[in-house]
Amino acid sequence: MRHKHTATFSMILLLAACGQMNGDAGRAVLAGDQSDRIAGVASVIDGDTIEIHGQRIRLSGFDSPERGKTCAGTNVYQKAALFLSDQIGSRTVTCTSTGKDSYERAVATCSVNGADLGDLMVGAGWARDWPKYSQGAYADSEMRARAARKGVWNLDCPNDLWGNRKYD
Repeated sequence: MRHKHTATFSMILLLAACGQMNGDAGRAVLAGDQSDRIAGVASVIDGDTIEIHGQRIRLSGFDSPERGKTCAGTNVYQKAALFLSDQIGSRTVTCTSTGKDSYERAVATCSVNGADLGDLMVGAGWARDWPKYSQGAYADSEMRARAARKGVWNLDCPNDLWGNRKYD
């Protein structure tokens, strides 16, 4: 019986040494030497930007409407941010960074409970695939959202909804 407690205590010490204990369901978040991994509770900045532990993260591979953009009287910039916030809630967001953008933000693919945030945003019609960065990872989700007229695809939106970006 004593060995069982010692093994359990040793496992707890091992998890603590490898990373930090996360309050989300007691799971361990491993830090180790994985400098490309970011995890924690996120704050939503806009439809394609979050912040974890004070670090801004540009979500990779998709784009959401730009600040101030409206469609048929609907503030789609705000709707996209609110949708993302609803998907995240207070759950742990896990990101794998692929580098930095021109604003020195980390660029990362992020998920909540195993669900890719890009797929959720694009699939709901509040963002679009950006093949230059996604290699088409969200193209099917965008196609389905357009066909089902979800999110912005159900509104009369101006051509400059996405700013002056090119998506090919």
